[in-house]
Amino acid sequence: MSASWGSLYLPSAEHENIVAALRQYLAQSGYSLYDPFGLLPGKSYPRTIRLFVALPVARWVRIIGLADASVCLALSRLGLCLALELDAAEAVITVYDGGTQVDPESALLPHLRAGSSAADLAKALHQPDIGLVEKEASGVFGHMPDDVRALSDKVDMGKAQSMFDRLSSGLINKVGQRTGSDSEAMSEAARGLLSGNTPDWNSAGGRRIRALMQCLTVPENWRTPDFTTLRDAYQLHTRRQRTPNARLYPGDAETLAQVPDALTYIPVYGGQ
Repeated sequence: MSASWGSLYLPSAEHENIVAALRQYLAQSGYSLYDPFGLLPGKSYPRTIRLFVALPVARWVRIIGLADASVCLALSRLGLCLALELDAAEAVITVYDGGTQVDPESALLPHLRAGSSAADLAKALHQPDIGLVEKEASGVFGHMPDDVRALSDKVDMGKAQSMFDRLSSGLINKVGQRTGSDSEAMSEAARGLLSGNTPDWNSAGGRRIRALMQCLTVPENWRTPDFTTLRDAYQLHTRRQRTPNARLYPGDAETLAQVPDALTYIPVYGGQ
């Protein structure tokens, strides 16, 4: 089963204004702003909006996380907002500008990458299936370093996954020994690892989004880090910042290394 992946992209170098607009929207919409990365567990909310705002790169600001249409509409008052979501094999591509949803093809034309044409953009947006394929290991191998993933060509993936499932049967229970938001994040990550719960970029929807982004001036690292990877790294970097000698649990070093600049992202969390 594939995970939902989502991000927003705004052609801007003013990420502080974007953060301020997000916080203002949440406050005006009845959300309480909260920090889930504090020392003590915070209040639990039945409904949340959880986002991270990245620093501008090549005059684009990326917002990592799933956001509903009302958030996108509010942000689009600052300018164009491209919203992408990959849910299983389905891609959702929506563009907002001036507080309204607009036609993606015409709105994105000014942001074409050199060498890309209006026909390339139209193909990415409208062709039933795009023929882009990239080798991407699934299941447990999708979470391994590149040199280990390269071995997957020589491994019976079914047997390897079965063995991993048996060896890791107690992982989630062990993770439960942690406390607070750290435990919650790690439990979710453990379940994702065991289920191979990662976005499928070779699905029809994944290929469509990749084809679209190849046409635009959005920076090359437009899909990384994903929300879960960033959230987990941010949690650990915050803990290490508070307590530099804090104990590292198995897997923590790898999580820290995946997003070494995690603390440059700005979390914007709201609950109600």
